[in-house]
Amino acid sequence: MYDRVIQLAGSFAAGALASGALLAFAAGGPPSNVVAPRSMAARPAAVPLPAVAGASRLGLLRNEAASGDELSNWQLSNALFDRYDASGEADDLYEALIWMERRRDVSGNAQLIARVVDRYCGQRVVRWHWFCVEGE
Repeated sequence: MYDRVIQLAGSFAAGALASGALLAFAAGGPPSNVVAPRSMAARPAAVPLPAVAGASRLGLLRNEAASGDELSNWQLSNALFDRYDASGEADDLYEALIWMERRRDVSGNAQLIARVVDRYCGQRVVRWHWFCVEGE
């Protein structure tokens, strides 16, 4: 028992000595380059979303939608549907459907579902989707 107490006291003393030495060297060192944070007014304004190029805008929306942002998900789905309308690329239509299905708030999808049913149910990518199958 006595040996254990001596061992703990020795460990504590060694740790205290090492910590004291580190603090002594740190206090005598050169000052760190600490800069006060800038005020909110001095920060540069964020780039507005429409000013960003098309592909990077979709990338930003994908990142935000993947993190669970419902508005970004809705905007991404609309942007992909618009891109499909312009280019006819089936990958855009398929990706828009995938993002639309990932939304938790299905009631917010009413406009998108109506768009799919009105415009895209004849497309091969969407033909057998549950939005387009009658009786489902």
